Amino acid sequence: MQGDVAKSYQIGNYKRYMAYTFKHIEHRVYQNTFLKDVRIAVEFPKIAAADVDVPSLQAYFSKFSNANIKADDFLERGFINIFSGNHQIDFKFSLSYAEAKLCTPPYTSFKDAESFWTILMDFLDAMGIAVVNRLVVRKYNALYFKTNTPDYDIREVMGGLFCDELMRHVNAQVGKDKSLNSFERTWSMSDSDSGSEVNVVYGIKKADATEGRDCLTLVTLVKSTAPPISVTDVMKRAREYNQILFDVFHWCVREDIINNMK
Repeated sequence: MQGDVAKSYQIGNYKRYMAYTFKHIEHRVYQNTFLKDVRIAVEFPKIAAADVDVPSLQAYFSKFSNANIKADDFLERGFINIFSGNHQIDFKFSLSYAEAKLCTPPYTSFKDAESFWTILMDFLDAMGIAVVNRLVVRKYNALYFKTNTPDYDIREVMGGLFCDELMRHVNAQVGKDKSLNSFERTWSMSDSDSGSEVNVVYGIKKADATEGRDCLTLVTLVKSTAPPISVTDVMKRAREYNQILFDVFHWCVREDIINNMK
């Protein structure tokens, strides 16, 4: 792996030291990517419905002008899913979990999506949540392609996108198995300095009845492992995780692919 020296991440006035060995890459926004969606999720101690300030929660739900949401109904059911008509924007709320997912478009960059992440944070505020047990930032990438034959070498195609380190976990026999319709591997690394863990899930999926194209898939996520995070620090930490995912992506993907994204 690249670079084994601990490094620091500076996000505004927020600085943490990391022992991750990914090479640090100066952040930039690429014009051509195969990013499909970005998610921020938080888990928190389950809130009893009786402890929720119902007027405050109702005021929050009333901001969703395209939905008639009753706070009492949410508290009775324990969960709700709020989404745009085309599912490009999706929020999931429960008494112990909340998630915001943005697809591309409207997602263009983590910074430009701040207003959507704020919607997630406003839910925590309306619920009176002070700390979260876990924070996850996740990105899903899918690179679609077409081939002249369904009997191509899966390992060879994957090797055109993924780095040698990841491909070492893909047995040569995989490429010879013509019956495979999908294949994936998982790679992970933890960092005790920051109390977080990186997970990489990479693979290939052959065309199905709905999509009609084969694709290479890459899911990268960073999750907190300990200790609980103050709600006031969640977005600072999420920005830090976004930078880590930027570094992870550059480590996972071959340089010629990165150059084509510029």
